[in-house]
Amino acid sequence: MAKGRVVIGLHAYMPAVNYVATFINVLMPTHPPYSNRFQNQAAVAAYEGGEYGPGSYAAQVWQWQRPVVEQTLQDFRASQSGPVRLLDFACGTGRVLSCVESLVDSADGVDISENMVAAARGKCRRARLRVGDILAQPELLAGGYDVITCFRFLLNAEPDLRRRVLGRLRQSLRTPGGLLLVNVHGNKHSLRHPAIIWRRWREHPRPAGEMLNELSRAEAVQLLGESGFQVVKQPGFGILPPTLHRTPLRRLAGAVDRSLAGAHWWNRWSIDMLFICRPC
Repeated sequence: MAKGRVVIGLHAYMPAVNYVATFINVLMPTHPPYSNRFQNQAAVAAYEGGEYGPGSYAAQVWQWQRPVVEQTLQDFRASQSGPVRLLDFACGTGRVLSCVESLVDSADGVDISENMVAAARGKCRRARLRVGDILAQPELLAGGYDVITCFRFLLNAEPDLRRRVLGRLRQSLRTPGGLLLVNVHGNKHSLRHPAIIWRRWREHPRPAGEMLNELSRAEAVQLLGESGFQVVKQPGFGILPPTLHRTPLRRLAGAVDRSLAGAHWWNRWSIDMLFICRPC
C-alpha cells in the first residue's frame, strides 16, 4: 500500500517533471556537430553573404573589433626581438587572417572545411592555408607559434571539443611570452540573451539552422584558465540588442555601440567579448 501511494505521488509530479524537461530542451537545443557545419558550399556562401554580408551586424562588430586586434598584434610585434609566427585557428573564409597576416613575419591558417579554406585563399596573400583536424593531425601545428588567434569557434563548438582544442592550442603556443586572442560572440549576460531565449522557445522542437549558443564571461574565463591561459585584457563589442541594428534606429544603434566598444568596465555585458590571454 505504501509503495502504491509513493507511485501515485510520483505520478502526480510527472507533468511538472515533463515541463522542466521540455524547458531544458528549449534552452539547450541540439544541432549537428559543429565540425560538419561548413562542409558544403551553400553554408559557406550563406556565411559570407549573410552573416558577414554588407551592413550585417557581424560585419559591424568586426569593424569595431579589427582596430583592437591589429593594435594588439602591432604592440606584440614591437616587443619581440625575433620573428613572430602566427596561427589563425578555425580561420574560416580568411576574414581575420587576411587582416593580420601582414603584421607578423609568418602566418598559418587552419580550418576543417575545404570550402572555407578555398574562400580564404582568395583573400589571403602571404599566409599558408591548410585543411585538417588539429586533434587528429597534430602535425598541422608543428613548430609552435608566438601568437594564436581563434574567432567564432568557442561559442559554437561542443563543450568537449572546446576543451580539447584549447588544450592543443596551449601545447602549440610559445611559453612563456605567447599570446592568444580568442572571442566569444554570444555573452549570456548581454542584452542578446532575452532574444535568444525567445527564439529557442519559438523554434522548439525544430530549431532553425542558426546557432543560438551562449557563454558568460565567467564561464569563458574559467574555461580558458582550466586550459592553461590567463586573461590579461578583455575588450567588449556591442551593448545594444542586435535587433536594433535591423530597424530604422540602426544608425543610432551603430553610433552608440561604436562609442562603447573597447576595454571598459561595462565589457562584462558586451555581446562579443575578446579575450587577450597569456599562457600560464
